[in-house]
This record gives sequence, C-alpha cells and structure tokens, in this order.
Amino acid sequence: MSSRRGSRTRRGPLDEGQVVLAALGLLDEVGVEGFTMRALADRLSTFPNTVYWHAGNRDRVLALVVDRALGEMTVPDPSQVPWRDWLALAAREYRRVLHAHPNTAALVATQVLVSPPTLDLVEAVLSVLESGGYSGPALTHAYNAFVGSLVGWVSVELAAAQREPEGWQAEFALTLTELDPERFPTIGAHHEHLHDQAIALRWHGGAERPLDDSFEAALRVWLDGLAAGVAHG
Repeated sequence: MSSRRGSRTRRGPLDEGQVVLAALGLLDEVGVEGFTMRALADRLSTFPNTVYWHAGNRDRVLALVVDRALGEMTVPDPSQVPWRDWLALAAREYRRVLHAHPNTAALVATQVLVSPPTLDLVEAVLSVLESGGYSGPALTHAYNAFVGSLVGWVSVELAAAQREPEGWQAEFALTLTELDPERFPTIGAHHEHLHDQAIALRWHGGAERPLDDSFEAALRVWLDGLAAGVAHG
C-alpha cells in the first residue's frame, strides 16, 4: 500500500508556469467557489505548501490565472489599424478570451497583476486613444469609459446562471409571461426580443447563450461615444 506522500510525488520539478496553467484548467472546471489550493495541489500531484512556495497564496494564483488568460488575446499593432477599428478588434478579442474561460470574468476587476503583459495592453489602448485625439485628463476619462464598459459588460454577460432551486428557470420564464401588462407594458409588448435576451430578464448565462448581437450594439455605442468625445473636444 503506497503512502499519501508517495501518491503525490511528482516526476519532475514544479514551476510557477505549471501551477498557473493547472490553476486555469481547474478554474475552468469548478469556478471560483470551487477553486481551492488543496484541489490545485491534488491536480499537480503535490502538496498545498508546495503550490504556495511556487506561486503564492490563493489570491495571487487567481491573479496569475487572469493574467495568463488575458495573455491569450491577439491584437494587431496599433500603428497598423485605424484607432476605432483597433478598439473594436481588441474588444472582440477580450470577449473571445473570456468566453473561452468564463469563470475568469468575475475576477478581472479584482485579481489583475501589474505585470508586463497587462501593462502592454494598457499602453496599447492608451496609445490608440491618443492617436484618436485624446490627451491629458480626457485620455484618462476615455480609457476608463472604454475599459470599464467592456470589462463590466462582459462580466455581466458571463455571470453564472443560478443553479438552485431546481426548476427555477422554468418558473422565472413563466413569471415573465404572466406580468401585469398595465404595470409592465413595454416588457409585455417586446417580450419576444427581451425574454432570456435582456440583462435582468435572462434565465441562461452568457456562456450558454451568448449575447452576440447586443455586444456588437454596445460596442458601436462605445465607439460612437468616443468619436463624439473627440469631435466635441
């Protein structure tokens, strides 16, 4: 009978990159609530203390995971694409990556490292906005408007669908069809376009039912707003 320690013996050395890759896989499978350092250690056939040694505590590991996921973004050289087109490409690429790793969406706003890859992305967005006509405080406001809108929108889209109590989705859908038409006339009149498609009126999460058309509509609003901001000084 093998010992517990023997069952966790690795055949090769462990490094931070291996820990982060395993952590991303674990997060993809179990979500933030199910993500524990013990589960990560088990996945790596080692002990929690070994994981702490190589990558730090749970918060740092999750920050490294977000950094690793965002590192999968592929965007063109900002100097080769008109500024508005580049922002559109970057926004779509950001959303693509988060849809590939939907459980990272809840972490992006709180678990981001100040790392070279992240700073490269920040620099690219700022340089594109500057080339579009923004500078000084207006550059900061434009950056915050674009990044905040994008991060918030995709995070809300990918918010995990409620799983309990069982049958809640059918109950929620039925509740929407039985709304008082005098109190909620607009919801009733447009129910075929709103039910399970509008935020707060959905019973599926964005990972199951992506809001593709709504994202493109939102993106046009953001870019039109940025273009208008430059025009008005």
